[in-house]
Amino acid sequence: MHFGEILMVKFKKIFALTLIVSLIAVAAFVSTISAQNTATVIVLEATGGTTDVTGTTTHADGTIVTITATPSDQNSAFNSWIVSSDAGDSYNSLDNPLTFTVAAGVTYAVQPLFDQVQPIPGQPIPSDLSHAAIVVILASGGGTTSPAPGTYALADAAAFNLKATPNSGWQFSHWVIAGPNLSHGGYPFTATPTDNPYNVNHGYGNTYSYQPVFTPVGSTEPTPTVPEFSSLATIIVALALVAIAFGTYTFRRRTK
Repeated sequence: MHFGEILMVKFKKIFALTLIVSLIAVAAFVSTISAQNTATVIVLEATGGTTDVTGTTTHADGTIVTITATPSDQNSAFNSWIVSSDAGDSYNSLDNPLTFTVAAGVTYAVQPLFDQVQPIPGQPIPSDLSHAAIVVILASGGGTTSPAPGTYALADAAAFNLKATPNSGWQFSHWVIAGPNLSHGGYPFTATPTDNPYNVNHGYGNTYSYQPVFTPVGSTEPTPTVPEFSSLATIIVALALVAIAFGTYTFRRRTK
C-alpha cells in the first residue's frame, strides 16, 4: 500500500470517528435541550388500586396533568396522593382526580395511597363504595379517637359521632378537617370545629380526613405576636438616628 493510500485510510478513520463523536454530542445536546423544555411525571404503583396514567410521561411546560386513582376491589378505598418534585416541592392531596400544572425541567413523582376500608362500628359496610363517603380518621398525639384511626366507609344518608378522648394531662382543642367541597354546598361550616363529639355527615363519593388536636392542660394555642425591639436594638436605632442628624447638620454647615 502506497504512503498516500495509508494517509487516505487514516483520514477516513479519523473522519468517521469525528463524525460519530459529533453525532453523539449533537444527540446529547438535543436530549438536554428537550429535557429542559419538558417536564417529567413518574407515577408510582401502589397496593390496593391503579391509576389511569402509569410509568413515566413527559409534558410541555405549563401542561395541566390529570391523574385518576381507582381502587382495585370492594375492600379498598382511595386515601390520598403524595406529590414531590426535584424542585423541592412536596405535598399531599385528597383530590381525586389529581390535577396539577407542570414546569419545564422539573421531574415529578406521584404516589397514590389506598387503604383497606372498615365499616363504621355498628353500621354495615356500604355495598357500593363509589357512592359512599370515605372517612379517614388520623391519629394525633395527646389522645385517642372513637372510632380508632383508620379508613371507614359511610353509607349514603348515614352519619356517626366522632369522639376525641384526651390522655391524662391533655385536653381536646379542635378538629382539623380536610377534603374537597368543604363549603358543604353553601351551608355554614368550619374546617376546625370544636364540637366533641363531632357529627360526621358529608358529601358522598368524596374522601375527607378528620384529625383531633390535643394540647397540654392549661395551655392555649400560640398566636402570632409582633416581636418587640430588644434594648440593644433600641440603642442601635437611636445611635443611627443621631448619626444621621449629625451628618445632615455638618453637611449644611459646610455648604453655607
